[in-house]
Amino acid sequence: MQTLELQQRYKTQLLLPNFGVSAQEKLSKAAVLVIGAGGLGCPCLQYLIAAGVGKVGICDGDKVEISNLHRQILFNTNDIGSMKVDVAKMKLQTVYPLIDIKTYDYFLDNSSAIHLFANYDIIIDCTDDIEVRYLINDACVLLNKPFVFGAVYQYEGQVAVLNTDEKKINLRDLFDEINSEDLLTCNNSGALGAITGLIGTMQALETIKYIAALEGNLKNELLICNFLNYHHYKIALTSSVKKTQVPQTINDFMHKKYKLNCINEYNINTDLNQEAFLKKIKEGNVQVIDVRNENEQPKINYFLYDNIPLNELILHPEKVSKEKTILLFCHAGIRSRIALDFLKDEQQYIKVYHLKGGIIKWKDNETSNEKSI
Repeated sequence: MQTLELQQRYKTQLLLPNFGVSAQEKLSKAAVLVIGAGGLGCPCLQYLIAAGVGKVGICDGDKVEISNLHRQILFNTNDIGSMKVDVAKMKLQTVYPLIDIKTYDYFLDNSSAIHLFANYDIIIDCTDDIEVRYLINDACVLLNKPFVFGAVYQYEGQVAVLNTDEKKINLRDLFDEINSEDLLTCNNSGALGAITGLIGTMQALETIKYIAALEGNLKNELLICNFLNYHHYKIALTSSVKKTQVPQTINDFMHKKYKLNCINEYNINTDLNQEAFLKKIKEGNVQVIDVRNENEQPKINYFLYDNIPLNELILHPEKVSKEKTILLFCHAGIRSRIALDFLKDEQQYIKVYHLKGGIIKWKDNETSNEKSI
């Protein structure tokens, strides 16, 4: 620490066990890029800056809208219509004017990802766009950059630290490519500001722990938090031979299209639409499992099923039959995909399928059919 001012600014951090001056200096030398200055990005940026990360980049091509204000806490009514990155930099610079804050007022694409990521040590995904997530992931793998993942779905949040070692555990080991049309976001499924704040803060914390080499980092682990009942659980991530492959060269990456390219053979074999799901049930010898939490809506009466919430299924896989075909479903198909991967990769189940798009997709199809009659 070079000055008395810096010692005073960070004195409570310096008192922490296993932290001290050496960890603070690591933070001051680190360069972190945050993609997205929204519900996750705002709290993430604030805590990175406040902790003393030396260089922070902010990439976002959006302007502030009134619907952002309840969860994107760097902004206020006077900021509506302004570029998010400009407002964020102005306000963050007041916390600590010596921090080097770079802004990029555009949406990420293949070319900008390669050029931007080369200048940073760690990339944090604070976006709400699955296609951009895959783009960030693939660029991080190609450039050997650690990738801090965060996501929110209604009352549930997820955090992971990916691509940190020679195993290159990455987003494609967690989720095979998902059709973006089937994925719900904050804009169409709802979001509570306090929850996006918690997950964004956790992303900042995991980044700080990684830089400072503190124990307990979520390297190659997915933390899933349900903030209604405070059920939290972790899943160890392993490399999957079934995953869609990351582009092998920069040239391949530059020519890869990330819009609506999200179908692969693995998904075709295991992701069932409404008709195929019902067909499997009629074939018999099945265990149908709802991996949503108890009392989640909407309830369904199309078929009989067991309710085994995802965290319970992971802790007690013996509740899942090894003699039957397993059919999984949830609200939007995200948790059932995690359960499917867990059963196949970790528990060696063979006949496991899930309902693509979940119950919400089923309900949407019913509504569309009613309107067309």
